[in-house]
Amino acid sequence: MKGLCRYGTEIGGFHFEENLPEPEISDDDLLIEVKAAGICGADLKHYDIDNGATTGKRIAGHEFSGVVVKAGKNVIDWKVGDRVVSENTGYVCGKCYACSVGNYLLCPHKRSLGLSVGMDGGFTKYVKIPGQVMQVYKNCLFQIPDNVSFEEAAMLDPIGNAYMSVAQRSNLLPGDHVVIFGAGPIGLLCLEMAKLMGAAEIILVASSRNRHVRFKVAEKLGATHCIAYDEENVADRVKEIVGEYNIPIVFDCAGSPQVLEQALQIVRSTGQIVRVGMSYLPLNFSINDLSMKAITLTGHMAYNTVSLKHSLRLLERGMIDAKSLITHRLPLSEWEKGFKLMKSRDAIKVILHYDD
Repeated sequence: MKGLCRYGTEIGGFHFEENLPEPEISDDDLLIEVKAAGICGADLKHYDIDNGATTGKRIAGHEFSGVVVKAGKNVIDWKVGDRVVSENTGYVCGKCYACSVGNYLLCPHKRSLGLSVGMDGGFTKYVKIPGQVMQVYKNCLFQIPDNVSFEEAAMLDPIGNAYMSVAQRSNLLPGDHVVIFGAGPIGLLCLEMAKLMGAAEIILVASSRNRHVRFKVAEKLGATHCIAYDEENVADRVKEIVGEYNIPIVFDCAGSPQVLEQALQIVRSTGQIVRVGMSYLPLNFSINDLSMKAITLTGHMAYNTVSLKHSLRLLERGMIDAKSLITHRLPLSEWEKGFKLMKSRDAIKVILHYDD
């Protein structure tokens, strides 16, 4: 079995390896044959990095879908032949506050398939779903609707993120104007979700590097305006489009300090900023406008069962367009080409398929 492995803990490089052992399952586990796996921005930050790590190994790829090919004798919820998509959780404690209220993605002990050390993911042929997580967290896997492809299902993670950030965490009302920072998959899916919920002006802000591919797809999906922040003054351009004090909600799908600074400038009093993206850089500006303008800053992380079930239903009904975001399909052996395409902004979502 071949697989794209990552070594190290916080940051580490990728190594494409062959002759990997196929996973062995116990009576409580499932074995999934991967049919589609997506490259995520969380993967991209490790690309082209080689810190010499030789420990902390895992097969990468946390966005994947496939078919159940083996089921332990104690597994009752799934059977061989089921088309499934993983929610990518490999372990939760089941005891903390987050677990006790069903927010398993916020479990402080959570381990993720394809991300956590020792938790192999979908950039390979077979993935084991541990029995422990299936017993504690019944919705760590979902059945794929018959009319939804493996490729679309493999995008459930970013779709669920967008669903929760827009539909569950924001105060968006039909007719509201919104600004979305970031033209990656989650930013574009937030755009789709905002349109679905009835937003009026949907303004996407990103660098001019996104103009040749991502801005074009954004316009297809419903963006009313695309602003290149390195070519225009964002606050002035937003004011020109909607007038003054007319942005009640900003979705930050980029995460940099500069985005938060700009969001504070353009959001109206008593408005809301939903921070989806992340950055470890310190702030070098005052955030007093949070208080002076009574702005709500909402942190966002991942999704829950409602997000994922509803996202699959929207895919099934054709109400979310995931296909337009899949710009490239490549064999796993050409993984490096996929990473380069995403890094250069020539791709939006790259789906890898296992090649023998």
